[in-house]
Amino acid sequence: MGVLGGRSERVVQQVLVATVAELAESGYRAFRMDAVSASARVNKTTIYRRWPGKALLVTGAVEWMRRFVHDVPLPDTGSLERDLARAFRRKVSFKDRVEGQAWARLLAEKHDPEVSAIIGDAVKERSDAWYMMVTRAVARGELPDGTDPRLLLGMLGAVVDAWNASSSGRLKAELLETAVRTVVAGARSGSLVRSSGRRGSVRALPRTAPSRLASPVKSRK
Repeated sequence: MGVLGGRSERVVQQVLVATVAELAESGYRAFRMDAVSASARVNKTTIYRRWPGKALLVTGAVEWMRRFVHDVPLPDTGSLERDLARAFRRKVSFKDRVEGQAWARLLAEKHDPEVSAIIGDAVKERSDAWYMMVTRAVARGELPDGTDPRLLLGMLGAVVDAWNASSSGRLKAELLETAVRTVVAGARSGSLVRSSGRRGSVRALPRTAPSRLASPVKSRK
């Protein structure tokens, strides 16, 4: 791609920054090219010359945001608990930034075929990187073989999101570390190991024999 109408690459960045801000404000469905033009102080026809439509412009903004992700890979410290604590701390802080807000709006609309096509590769790439943290832990012997990365990260993510929401966006480090320790401890017990049966199911923990004290008392006649 060439530069916008002979202008410098600085103008391209202005448009992309304005696009991310508009996504954070309005999401994809309500996205306004006029708002981007006004915020970037670039004529709308000039924007269309490089990005002939909303989908192409948002795609350009997503690719621009992905570059920052590539520059900051997920932690690989040799300890799953440390990796998860650092990664989730970074994720929480990212949500406070305009890029994080824009990404959250796109994820909320991922059911839209256009949005799915735009963010699909980026979502898969990042998900694979998160899953790799768990896969490495299994290879190191920290977790049992067959531990389901999707389930482990989903459970931890739900706890972190709930606590973060209740703490006005300022999740305390000790709460995060407690959540990580708790979920990882459960995974170490084998409770998140995929079953050899139905896909996506996990192995149930062995049932312990009931205590005699807890056994039902026969009714007397």
